[in-house]
Amino acid sequence: MQPIRNSLHLLSVLAGILAMVVVLTRAARLPEFSGEVGFSLEDPDFQKFVSNSFELTTKIQSELQAVLKAHTLLLTLDSELGEMDVRLRVPSTPLRECLSRIHMESCLARIQAGLRLYLDFFPMVQDYVEPAQRHLVDTLSHDTMDLLKQIQLQMLSLELPLVSYPEEEGDLSSLSFLERVKGNSERRIGSYILLQNFKSFVLLVYRALRSLQRQ
Repeated sequence: MQPIRNSLHLLSVLAGILAMVVVLTRAARLPEFSGEVGFSLEDPDFQKFVSNSFELTTKIQSELQAVLKAHTLLLTLDSELGEMDVRLRVPSTPLRECLSRIHMESCLARIQAGLRLYLDFFPMVQDYVEPAQRHLVDTLSHDTMDLLKQIQLQMLSLELPLVSYPEEEGDLSSLSFLERVKGNSERRIGSYILLQNFKSFVLLVYRALRSLQRQ
């Protein structure tokens, strides 16, 4: 009988430990972002920044779609655009830091770098938009600059440096691309691909901001 009692006691202890593990696992949920910045997502000022930036991003998405429709590039297959994207080495800014678990410092810095990059291209883009619709690029540029200012103000509020990423230099910089792509046809295609890249970029910014919103 004694071995049976010992076995039952051991099972009881193990069951208790398992129950505690389950409770602790449920209580210790993963943080919604990672990084070194010490602040709360519930902070009213931060949520005001998120809300304002989210609204502005939504507006930029609508404006960007209008500019794409007004672009003078004739219908082109996606496969052809993909080939030209590779051949022209059209710049883009990935946002890995803004996906899944958000690295707040890196995410804001990457958004800042991307916005600065695309702003440099708007004058070229405007050259390949229907003349009657070129004011749409001005509006898009203005709102993109406003979003950039909001991101930079938030970074300063969190005492983060306004750094430049390596992607802003060398082959993927705006200056390098503008100097390398000279032909009118290549610039027309390149400007359209840039708008498509910016569209993807803004969508990721939109999703990142939405994940930070608190009702």
